[in-house]
Amino acid sequence: MRFLRRFLARLKNFATGRQDDKRLREEMAEHLALQTEENLRAGMSPAEARRQAALKLGAAQAIREQHHAEQGLPLVENFLFDLRYAFRMLHRSPGFSLIAIATMALGVGATTAIYSVIDATLLHPFPTPTPANWYALKSTFPAWARTTSASPSPS
Repeated sequence: MRFLRRFLARLKNFATGRQDDKRLREEMAEHLALQTEENLRAGMSPAEARRQAALKLGAAQAIREQHHAEQGLPLVENFLFDLRYAFRMLHRSPGFSLIAIATMALGVGATTAIYSVIDATLLHPFPTPTPANWYALKSTFPAWARTTSASPSPS
């Protein structure tokens, strides 16, 4: 149940966008200000007090990234980011895009056609009740001296 609640919270955060980012920045600024005041009361100069407070708080960008990873759906967000980037790059060079899409379409079509032939000939047997009654027809033409076809014998 805890997993479901956490997933639904992440889904809600993903759907509503980055509204928590402002609150997170405000909270980090508040912690920084409190630590700076504490350092000033300890007798540090204002610049040194702020520097020490920032060092104690840690890297702000890393904290924000960790918070977003815990509150959002990073896998989906990264996928959407990559998809947007791919569309931007394809839009930037339409000639390359056309060639790439045509090449992929031909590859998928050829693969489908070859698999269909293999499926029809090798993977599915002929629909005959008695395959043992088949016989081979030999041709009298020299080019067709080997077995050319097989058909069931008349019963």
